[in-house]
Amino acid sequence: MGAAVSFLLLAFIYWIDRMVGHPAVMVNEIPMKTAGVFLVVIGLGLHFWAFFALRNWWVDNRLCTQGPFRFLRHPMYAAWITFICSGVILYLNSWVLLFWLVLLHPIWHLLVRKEETAMIENFGDEYREYAIITGRFVPRIWNWRRV
Repeated sequence: MGAAVSFLLLAFIYWIDRMVGHPAVMVNEIPMKTAGVFLVVIGLGLHFWAFFALRNWWVDNRLCTQGPFRFLRHPMYAAWITFICSGVILYLNSWVLLFWLVLLHPIWHLLVRKEETAMIENFGDEYREYAIITGRFVPRIWNWRRV
């Protein structure tokens, strides 16, 4: 559902971008494209790190608090909406597309509530305590401690 909403919103924002003439952030696109590729690579690394950390925990039906889950409750989503989408926008070099990025975080905060409710039903207080010390999509640096 989240991916569908994100891509539909991107299509709409991209259409607006084309309608207003694709206002570039920088005339020299090389720094934007370089930064964009860098963010996409970081995001893919985070996504796969989370996937490999999580796959071992599914077997025992335990709450995963290792790897990137030590800092984030949703590192796979964070990889996409924080790094990969940001990288794509930088690569495409458009002011209008920045609105897509600004809208993604609040949309995903709403969409992830259902998943977090399921986690509370499954893990109870263990998940509640975990949620207090970890951020959804951005680490809570001031609250890092071993889970």
